[in-house]
Amino acid sequence: MAVTALPANAIVQAETYYLPPPPRRGQIAQDWSQVPGSELIYKWALTNLGRRVPLPTGSVPDHPGLYARIDDGRWLAECDACGAAWIVSVLDPDPRFGCIECKRAWVPLLVPEDVPAAEAAALALDSRFWWQEGDPRNPVQPEEPAEPEEPQP
Repeated sequence: MAVTALPANAIVQAETYYLPPPPRRGQIAQDWSQVPGSELIYKWALTNLGRRVPLPTGSVPDHPGLYARIDDGRWLAECDACGAAWIVSVLDPDPRFGCIECKRAWVPLLVPEDVPAAEAAALALDSRFWWQEGDPRNPVQPEEPAEPEEPQP
């Protein structure tokens, strides 16, 4: 599904990607504006993929959380149980991640404190990829300073 209504300098997130279908002739348009961003994927999967996936009712106990990242201009999180990646909402007051592939319970979503700064940093790059500090899935981990070698006697 291509999102064409966004300006070229926008980062896509759940609220701008998982949209209701256009109304059929004579029908009233669906209003998803009151659906929390983290739950939009479940409505979208039913409407666009024909997959009836129930909303999670609980959370994965003691899960440290999944990092949200900007991947080619989209806010994504990757399920650590099955590897599926979904567009997420970083504006949700209760950031959480649910996977419609493995149907696991909610997992906390770790979002940056300054979302506009993260988006500006990604937009300044040609590839529009941005990773949070500390994200173990970042392929370019910061190098730790080498310890000075002690002289041999």
